[in-house]
Amino acid sequence: MPPSIFRFLHQILVGKLYIPAVWQATLRQTDEKYPVIVFSHGLSGWRTVYSSLCIELASYGFVVAAVEHRDYSASASFYKKQIRMSASGTNPGASLCDLDDLLNEQTDFESHDLIDGKWDPGQGIQDVGPFSHANEWMIYQPATKDNETSMRSHQLRYRAKECMEVLDLLEDLNKRRYIVNVLESNIDSGMFYNQLDLKNAFFIGHSFGGSTGILCLATELRFKAGIFLDPWMLPFFEDQSCFSMISEPFLCLLVKSFQTKKSLSILKNLQEMHNQSQFYFIKDANHRDLCDTPFVNKCSLSFSSKVGLRIERFAALDLTSDLILQYLGHHLGKSFRCGSNKIESLKKKFLRSEEYFSKLIA
Repeated sequence: MPPSIFRFLHQILVGKLYIPAVWQATLRQTDEKYPVIVFSHGLSGWRTVYSSLCIELASYGFVVAAVEHRDYSASASFYKKQIRMSASGTNPGASLCDLDDLLNEQTDFESHDLIDGKWDPGQGIQDVGPFSHANEWMIYQPATKDNETSMRSHQLRYRAKECMEVLDLLEDLNKRRYIVNVLESNIDSGMFYNQLDLKNAFFIGHSFGGSTGILCLATELRFKAGIFLDPWMLPFFEDQSCFSMISEPFLCLLVKSFQTKKSLSILKNLQEMHNQSQFYFIKDANHRDLCDTPFVNKCSLSFSSKVGLRIERFAALDLTSDLILQYLGHHLGKSFRCGSNKIESLKKKFLRSEEYFSKLIA
């Protein structure tokens, strides 16, 4: 789409929106460490489409690491690859290569390019610097009916691995280990030194990110608890063996209109395996109401809520953030905020507890 047309449509549908955050602000140094949250987006989503919820959590003193998955389930993502440059600064036949491959791959060196076992910079293209970075784009890949189950199951494992690597990265930051940052940024990673409370690490995910959280809690003991926002259960249709491996508590928030009877029956099995878990339903909401979508399609959302066809425009987000903060506060022994009269009214009108399961499955 031409940028001019996109800007015109964006102005009509969205208008001007501003994220209430300070870009590249320094972390306030405190004696009390910051608990951390790893956040996983849904299918065809991306890391910033949950800005409202993530910033809400950050404003209460959490360090939120929002992942953008590189399993081709994100709408579009990129990573930095390095371009090999010639010694003269020109770039004849340059190719993209991963840094790890570059450092570990020795087959690029021909014997006649070596002098006494060392690389001669006067010969051809250097394989060790100088470098410039280039974006390698990964565009969302849809599945087919034949390969969807196997493809999503594979992506699920890849996503869980990425979330565990985020915890590794947070540990490195907390211990002030050297971190390679290839993005243009003035952020000093040293500000995180000894400031992160990794004993209080939580997982939050929406949709595909919710199912990613189920696998993470089953395989990663560093997570103290998990919150699954309307998890997409298709990756578990054929194999639910990981359910029994979950040892930590979790909160599961479901949207009635998104879940099928098959997915609800699987979730019911998950609930029965874990008595310490909490399940809630939001009536008259849409699956995408839990991300930033309510800020976008304001005309249709406002009309449908006024005529009683669905929940109020931002009600699902308000309920979600309130439930999350109460749940996290319970695990941290804190009280982040008391529900306002508006929130309590929304709970009575739209929120249902786990007993709602039986009615929906019947």
